[in-house]
Amino acid sequence: MEHGEPTPPVPLVKHHAGIHSSDEEFLAVVVPFLRDGIVAEDEPDPVVITTPRKLDLLRDALGPDARQVDFRDSARWYRGSPANSMATALDYYVTHASPEGLLHMTGEPVWDGRTARQIPEWKRYEALATELFTGAPPDLMCLYDTRTAPPDVVDAARHTHPTELNRQGVQPSSLFTEPAVYATQGLGPLPAPPPDAVGVGLDGDLTAGHRFAADQARARGMAPEEAARFGQAVSGATRYAAAQGCERAHLRLWSTRQRIICEVRTPHGRITDPFLGFRPPGAEARPEDGLWHTRQVCEFVDMRSGDEAREGWTIRMETALVTAG
Repeated sequence: MEHGEPTPPVPLVKHHAGIHSSDEEFLAVVVPFLRDGIVAEDEPDPVVITTPRKLDLLRDALGPDARQVDFRDSARWYRGSPANSMATALDYYVTHASPEGLLHMTGEPVWDGRTARQIPEWKRYEALATELFTGAPPDLMCLYDTRTAPPDVVDAARHTHPTELNRQGVQPSSLFTEPAVYATQGLGPLPAPPPDAVGVGLDGDLTAGHRFAADQARARGMAPEEAARFGQAVSGATRYAAAQGCERAHLRLWSTRQRIICEVRTPHGRITDPFLGFRPPGAEARPEDGLWHTRQVCEFVDMRSGDEAREGWTIRMETALVTAG
């Protein structure tokens, strides 16, 4: 940012990027954050999620205060898809936060072993956290170690977190991008289904799509229980279409040796919420509630929508083809 330019507005959310490049920097950022949570009045014990080695560093640095911190292994916390990890974080928050919603949480996502397909999803996960917790009271910090996190991941952290937390305290991120804008950047058209994809038209009863998906999954060797779960995941998309007033939709399904993919395409309507299906069901039912289950079952859920309602939208669901036996 050049001298004289206004500081970008910071959303009403405490979601910091704790970027560090050494163990000493790690402790300099995390220990004060945890101690703030320990001494905060009417606030439960803070939680830190990182590698076992770093957890040991923190225990040594905190001394007796370590008894007032909940230490969690990041390999167990950040399992599955970003939607699975968000469900874990939300469940922990609801279970452990104070009645006023206060809680200090800091975690280091796992980047080792992530594929080129998975990494963009995990980057968007951070934008999602900013979106979901805007206006909420917890103090959140995500840790990025430049020794292990790829450079593009560290750069993305400065776009998805409104603030950075370092030795100087909380600093606004000059690169911060509004979550909905960041989540939709670089989303080109979905690749066309392969020639051997099978399809079915749904007319009237869109909810019947789950039977088609489950039957096809079983026919391709998927274990019956997993096939049923996949069918229910697909029904989250078809039920959403029905709730939006769509009377017709088209399903196409295909598979490889390791993956199964099904898409729902509507002839009209728009999807304008890039975080559809990431918000857990609440006390009042919503049309998108079924998509929460879809995202919990499927590793990837890609959504594309035209700029106008007459162009329709597509939800493509992909997960592992878990075979029977």
